[in-house]
Amino acid sequence: MKFTCKRQDLSRGLAMVGHAVSTRSTLPVLANLLVVTEGDHVRLSATNLELAITCRVAARVEEEGTTTIPARLLTDFVNALEAGDVELGPLPGGTPGVRVRGGTSEANIRGMDASEFPTIPQIEGAEQPLVLDIGELRGMITQTTFAAAMDDARPIFTAVLTRARDGKLTFAAADTFRLAVRTTALTGDVSRPDDMLIPARTLNELSKIVPPEGSVEVFTTSARNQIVFRAPGLEMVSHLIEGQFPNFDAIVPKTLTTRVVMPTDKLRAAAKVAALFAKSDSASNTVKVAVTPGQEGLTPGVVTLQATNDELGDSTGTVDATVDGPAVNILFNIKYLNDVLAVIDTPEVVLELNTAQSPGLVKPLGNDNYLYVIMPLYSRG
Repeated sequence: MKFTCKRQDLSRGLAMVGHAVSTRSTLPVLANLLVVTEGDHVRLSATNLELAITCRVAARVEEEGTTTIPARLLTDFVNALEAGDVELGPLPGGTPGVRVRGGTSEANIRGMDASEFPTIPQIEGAEQPLVLDIGELRGMITQTTFAAAMDDARPIFTAVLTRARDGKLTFAAADTFRLAVRTTALTGDVSRPDDMLIPARTLNELSKIVPPEGSVEVFTTSARNQIVFRAPGLEMVSHLIEGQFPNFDAIVPKTLTTRVVMPTDKLRAAAKVAALFAKSDSASNTVKVAVTPGQEGLTPGVVTLQATNDELGDSTGTVDATVDGPAVNILFNIKYLNDVLAVIDTPEVVLELNTAQSPGLVKPLGNDNYLYVIMPLYSRG
């Protein structure tokens, strides 16, 4: 195998596939990249057996071939080279690996035989793909994956429910203490008979490596146990999680008695201050949210965030708001509130409540495509 490519192109490709390199596997070959020459480009692939990423880099191929190379070492070496062309060729004696030349530097990097590398799932026989705008997809990922569980004890909660039905695509994620739901309109007949549970980690990695603009094709393999994302020069294949996601529609409050509208930046600032004192409360990060209606025509309503820590002290922050409905005092985990405020980009945010024992609803004002349900701490116990 022998080819030449631009250092910046190779470096970019290595960074993309590096998101799927395994660092803890008992299979040494999973720490390697599969490198395959194909016509006028080189195919780089990496997998951790749950996620596989393939990237194609334009190259001038002189000799066809296939090998595997330690991902971290090759990436670090290429990144250290000066700008210009990089040449990769065979090691003497047919030893697996490559000789890398760039500028005034040269290295011999030993690899492993390509036959030991796991087979990357193929997409032949897949169904008609969904075609999604990259910016819209990235927004859906940003506003939902943070609500998925980190603990693998209940796998379905580490996933994002994906549903294509009735002319819209829905992402929903929950960890039993909160729920994030984002929808977007779809064009054409793109309904799917089944929901899919995509690992939240997969979607987060996808968001990091897709191009800044354009579109992504999304489809499942014929066996419907894997999902494929394809963008120009890039493919990601991930397993799907088996199981039944809870009926999230039943979790969303249907009637709420108190509606609060306030500036997003003001609430975000008050919540960050409250977190400074609540974060040492390892049990729950408890913050009291007190909603007080104003006197009509005289004073605005007020939302007060109070946090108390026996060792550090306490804080109180207030935000002027428009309050429709009775006063409510409710306890929230401040982390859950800060998480959603970090992904809301509208100037004003809506908080809707019933009682201290009922879930609260957070929405961006003027955008019906996103909602976030947060459970009160009192209801846990």
